[in-house]
Amino acid sequence: MDTQYLRSFMAGLLGANNSPGKWRREKSDEGLTAVIEFLSAFVLFLVIVSAFLALSQLKLGSNVADTDRLDQMAIDGLERLTDSKGHIVLREDGVRNLSSATDDWHLFNASTLLIGDHLPGLGDGHGHIDVNRVTALSNITEDRLIHGLGLKVWMSLNLTITVVESSDAERIGDVLFADGSSRSEATRGSTASRQMYMGDEQVRITLEVHDAGRIPSGMRITEMMVDPELGPPEWVEIENPGGFAVNLSGWSLAHPGAFTLIGDGALSGGSRIICTGNPSLQYNPTNVQMIDLSASGVLGTGAIDALSVNGDTIDLSWTEPGTVDTQIVMRVTWDSSWAIESNASLTYDLVGSPLSVDSWTSMPVGTPGW
Repeated sequence: MDTQYLRSFMAGLLGANNSPGKWRREKSDEGLTAVIEFLSAFVLFLVIVSAFLALSQLKLGSNVADTDRLDQMAIDGLERLTDSKGHIVLREDGVRNLSSATDDWHLFNASTLLIGDHLPGLGDGHGHIDVNRVTALSNITEDRLIHGLGLKVWMSLNLTITVVESSDAERIGDVLFADGSSRSEATRGSTASRQMYMGDEQVRITLEVHDAGRIPSGMRITEMMVDPELGPPEWVEIENPGGFAVNLSGWSLAHPGAFTLIGDGALSGGSRIICTGNPSLQYNPTNVQMIDLSASGVLGTGAIDALSVNGDTIDLSWTEPGTVDTQIVMRVTWDSSWAIESNASLTYDLVGSPLSVDSWTSMPVGTPGW
């Protein structure tokens, strides 16, 4: 704005053209000059601050670069998860077999999905999500989902799918899937949600990505046979109670003087495996996956005991890949006061301490795999 024009305008308001005289006009001019100088200095200050922030690439409030990236990753990941059927390319001897490429990734088991190149899409191609693909999420490890969605390898996630509208009022609020790493240790995170139809119901899919890191899943010993009759093997049943599958690599069983890795492959969410001292003699009424530990010294047969009925310890542990950092996830220790019966399994109640005899129930013959 022209300074002379502003001075004339303000002078008119203050009565410079009327008669109180020269003194009033001079005072008005001095006040106007002070106001203009203050405004000019304030504008110059704002220009300097803006230039400084631009040069240093600083942003005010929550608009932080790292947070922006997490926001975009959550949005992009959710779109990849829900916008298509997904696909998988299998590997043979470590080599991609392009002729095996298919949208029907949900038909493969957890061990196959662990080594395939896989985008786990949930869509049906028509704007809905497919209930069969939602169910198949239990065959995917968190690590493979992160890889398939194109997220950074250092990231962790949580995925929740909840019914929000249904003709059956009792279904509203049902959680169809929920699993992932805890955000309790995260410094940053971002969440993206989307509502879609699944059949005649509406569900909300919520994907959260964060930097909390991944911890061992809640794998646990649920039943064990310590003193089989002569012939049948000792065995330990292990359950994955989570929603995602668990990569068995890095998991181990041990007792004093003996240690063994459980093996390769993956265990689906909600499933169990039987680690046994002799697969050919193992009672397996539900035909679940068995792990042969006959050569490990951790488990024996009825003829050659590895575990002592009068007192021993079994550790279920996990070693982070690429490190020697082994964490005991569950320990079971017993002594002669437990009075373990021959050819009876011990079943864990999943609530009490596994170190207490009160948390275990004796079951004749046992129920491995149930």
